[in-house]
Amino acid sequence: MTLLIRLFGPYADAAGARELRLVLPDDRAFTAADVLSAVADKHPDLSPLLPAARLAANNRFAPPSQQVFASDELALIGLVSGG
Repeated sequence: MTLLIRLFGPYADAAGARELRLVLPDDRAFTAADVLSAVADKHPDLSPLLPAARLAANNRFAPPSQQVFASDELALIGLVSGG
């Protein structure tokens, strides 16, 4: 399964790109937590930023247990503040 993950702000700066492709085995299902772990393993330049990151799937924050599909629109979102 190939996932396309959009990156913004410091995540895009650290990766040197606005998106990344993450290739995962097709033989099992993956959760949002699995995807973040795989990003950390395959993109060590992003690892220091990931503790503050959340994965969004289809314009909504994905809880860690949510299953992720290749057809999902994914984004790595950092801490957001404001009011």
